[in-house]
Amino acid sequence: MPKFRQKEKEWINQELLQKGRDLFAKRGLKKTSISDITKAVGIAQGSFYNFYASKEELYLDILEQEEEKIREQLILPFFQSSPITRKSFKAFLLQAFSVMETNEFIRQLFAEGVMESLIRKLPQEKVAHLTSSDMDFFTPLIKKIQMQGAIIEEDTEVIIQLLRMVFLLFLQKEHIGEQRFEETMELLVTFISNGLIKEQEK
Repeated sequence: MPKFRQKEKEWINQELLQKGRDLFAKRGLKKTSISDITKAVGIAQGSFYNFYASKEELYLDILEQEEEKIREQLILPFFQSSPITRKSFKAFLLQAFSVMETNEFIRQLFAEGVMESLIRKLPQEKVAHLTSSDMDFFTPLIKKIQMQGAIIEEDTEVIIQLLRMVFLLFLQKEHIGEQRFEETMELLVTFISNGLIKEQEK
């Protein structure tokens, strides 16, 4: 395998992330091969393994980049806002649903069985990180607004699991049925916002 200089490694790694993202979003994890990715980048197939042990590990790195963008652009600004009300929490959840629906990479994670494939093929320590990252990220945010008196004093893990369940449900539109799906989800989000957020609207 060819040896790359540091700048070449950095450039190739960025290209792998960008071209991999484009291909995964268009074709999905299963239908994208390492050969497809290396051809798009312009390197030999064997050179891929200087950077990643598998296409699943590349997918995980891209997934973490996508999640970081969503956290910085949507989630953190909301949790740093004040005050958090039932109305604002409902709007936040609906906006988050919209982002997930329009982000092909995030949407296919659960809709196409990608998560199951990652769990099967990634090293155990990476699977553990994948499954715990949401809990690690959201726990201090939920505790912060609990201290502010904005959300009920329920176990933070239970609250996070509830929100995760709702997001997963939202990704099952094709299986549940699209007729009146938006109205149904909005009603569900209203119930959840009213149940979690303590502040009454004025």
